[in-house]
Amino acid sequence: MKKTYTQKIEDVMPVELQFHLFGEGSPKVFFSGGIHGGEATGIYVAQRVVDFLDTNKLLKGSVKLLPVANVPALRRLQRTSPYDELDLNRIFPGKKDSTPTMAIAEVIWEEARDTDYIVDLHCCGLWGSSYTLAMYEEFDHSRKLAEMLDIPAVIQSGGTRGQLFTEASHSGTPAVIIELPGGSPDGVIHIEAAKQCFQALLNLLRLLEMLPGEARKPEPTFYGKLEPLRAPGDGVFLPVVKPGSPINKDEMIGMLGNQPVVAPFDGIAIAVRPASYVFKERGLAHVAPRVE
Repeated sequence: MKKTYTQKIEDVMPVELQFHLFGEGSPKVFFSGGIHGGEATGIYVAQRVVDFLDTNKLLKGSVKLLPVANVPALRRLQRTSPYDELDLNRIFPGKKDSTPTMAIAEVIWEEARDTDYIVDLHCCGLWGSSYTLAMYEEFDHSRKLAEMLDIPAVIQSGGTRGQLFTEASHSGTPAVIIELPGGSPDGVIHIEAAKQCFQALLNLLRLLEMLPGEARKPEPTFYGKLEPLRAPGDGVFLPVVKPGSPINKDEMIGMLGNQPVVAPFDGIAIAVRPASYVFKERGLAHVAPRVE
């Protein structure tokens, strides 16, 4: 059974959100993309799941998908809506009788809140690598969901409130973000990361016995919170490690002129700037410590 329906937010410029519901009953899974308009890899993955479920019947349970959560922001390929410049992923659970983005947030919250699992798809930029973002230290249910996703790295979230996954986690629903390379400023889709994420979502459904086929048991590595590495001065930065690479304390991540830029701890380099001219305090990489 498939049901496609539209939720309309009435305003001077009305906004329509298209949801796709496959199957019925439990477990109930919710996948969303495009909360930030330029984050195209996540939108692409969500639409691929819709296409897959159009021709592959669920064994049990239901999957609800919202490939484009922030239609106005998508139209300009930016993080926020041109109507009110609000960040949709900072205002959940939202409020209908308010600005357009606040109203969108409440519609999404009402659609997602009664589900058993939430996976929200985002992009971490053009020089990032894929990872799951979870409040795994605070919530065991979020850790268990992260362990079911075949994405190699799990990063501890800072827990900023107002995000779909943080509000859901606090409400008792297992919820995570998957961050994927790609996105702004031109709606770039990272195809290899999209393929990996697509398979990870299908594997999750197999682990939940919602799809036929043998499920793979993921073995992600857990890391602490992301920390930026910033340029100590001006110069040309030349990286020597790739995004997603494991790092050891004092290992060289790149050179800024004649000065080595080294890892502050054992962990992972989630994002690494490509070769470029940088000024003091500009970001060179984002790294996270390995959790023992």
